[in-house]
Amino acid sequence: MGNDEERATGLGSLRALQAAGWMVVVAISLVLIREGKELFIPLVIALIGVYLIKILERWIGCVKIAGRGFPSMVSLVLAFVAVIALSFVLFSIIADNAMRVAEFAPRYQSRLVAIQTEFFLAMGFEQPPAIREFLGGFDLPGKVTLLATNLASLLKTAILILIFGVFLLLESRFITKKIAAIFPSEEKRVRVLGILDRVDCDIQTYFGVKTAVSLLTAVLSYVVMKWVGLDFSEFWALLVFILNFIPTIGSIVATVLPGLLALVQFEEWQPVIVLVVAITVIQQLLGNIIEPNLMGMTLNLSPLVVVMSLILWGMLWGVVGMFLCVPITVILVIILANFPSTRWAALLLSKDGSVRL
Repeated sequence: MGNDEERATGLGSLRALQAAGWMVVVAISLVLIREGKELFIPLVIALIGVYLIKILERWIGCVKIAGRGFPSMVSLVLAFVAVIALSFVLFSIIADNAMRVAEFAPRYQSRLVAIQTEFFLAMGFEQPPAIREFLGGFDLPGKVTLLATNLASLLKTAILILIFGVFLLLESRFITKKIAAIFPSEEKRVRVLGILDRVDCDIQTYFGVKTAVSLLTAVLSYVVMKWVGLDFSEFWALLVFILNFIPTIGSIVATVLPGLLALVQFEEWQPVIVLVVAITVIQQLLGNIIEPNLMGMTLNLSPLVVVMSLILWGMLWGVVGMFLCVPITVILVIILANFPSTRWAALLLSKDGSVRL
């Protein structure tokens, strides 16, 4: 009995020591991620860019001209150029519109204060001092400028992102050879390559479907915003595209922000109602019906996990981290789900205890 108790005590102490060790590793990792964000953010963006390039490369390779497809290297170069050109267009839209939005913000803020004053008067009671002080002191131009600055700051790291992307593309060509060298046994090599292929396929599926659905959502929203005459429709459409990568929360914000601008821009209620209803219908149709059917169980994150991820990466990397948090979490869940020893963690992070196997 004494030996059993000593063995149980020793085992408990070992597990406590392991848990403490993991806590230290996690703490150190978070510190390194935060302090090294100037390098990690471009690396993560480059990784996402590489997957987009690989998806485009596959699509371009399927194109037939005179019965013949493009060679692999030509498809890769065309995909690389297309992603770089698209990134340049997106950043140009941000640069052209973000500061203009900040310039118009004081006028919008004055209109917002007037609307809420009219609302309280119509309700028959005086506006509460707390709300008056909050709206009066809320620096809307400063907030818009801060958002634009954080988004535009990515331009400063464009060269670093490009360098990382090139090296990641070059490195991906030799993964199979490295795995073959590490695992001489054919059985182990086939199993490891199978797992890596599933992970790679799931990540490509996520980014391919999510990018296509987000782009379609942004285009349809842009058409609606242009139709009702909303200011800075290009900027808001781009914001809809980016926010659509954040499930639930992103869709709500992508609907509320243009709706608020319409509220302070138009004197009548009809354009506001039409805009909000149309964008809501687009978000619900594409986000809750079309996307889940295309995505399957790849994106099955718990809403609580999304919120916690948003908070964590927002604290670590600021606004940029909030936009990157869900792609990072999805990649993590996909990797965890494809290894039997870590599948429990993927199930814990999932919405309903189901993950794609």
